Amino acid sequence: MRSGREKLAWLISAAALVAVAIFSTLILTSPSPPQPSTTSSSSTSPTTVVTQPNPADPGPARSRPVSLSVPTIGIAVPIGLLGLEPNGTVMVPNTAAEVGWFKLGPTPGQLGASVLLGHVDSSSGIGVFFWLKRLSPGSTINVGLANGVDLTFTVTRVAQFAKTAFPRRLVYTSPGTRSLNLVTCGGVFNQATGSYESNVVVFSQLTKVTPS
Repeated sequence: MRSGREKLAWLISAAALVAVAIFSTLILTSPSPPQPSTTSSSSTSPTTVVTQPNPADPGPARSRPVSLSVPTIGIAVPIGLLGLEPNGTVMVPNTAAEVGWFKLGPTPGQLGASVLLGHVDSSSGIGVFFWLKRLSPGSTINVGLANGVDLTFTVTRVAQFAKTAFPRRLVYTSPGTRSLNLVTCGGVFNQATGSYESNVVVFSQLTKVTPS
């Protein structure tokens, strides 16, 4: 079904909540496809190495992420909650200005991969994650938790994947790491199918915890 704004759909498996293989596919549609310039459908940026955490350290207590700030691309927004639809697909942000946290994964900063989802554009213009592809290794991402803890993540790489080869396990599960992955659509907009042919993923790792 189509509407005035593009939509994402991430198909995942209904397995355990933490450190499991969540199978997802993102689909984004839009009647008008403004987008940043892109490279090939399987491109990736250079990587930044971040020291891996001690698995014995549980990290921050589970708490809802409430704010996202990415200074280099001008993002400063609240974070909503995304669960599952009855058909097993991930709920998506209601508007192109919103960011949502997949709440069945770990809290940002805990072991595993926490995933934030956002639109790249809509019929009325660019979306909150329109400029994700401009990030590069070393860029910082800040997340505030409801319990007052502030977290800083450092981007390790930015990659673009063809939807037919989307690395679901890599994005949604990262055992032994404290990952935050930002996901949107990108690449070529296929007018025939009404969707983008690729996904843009920003991979980042926890580098600082500021207690409340």
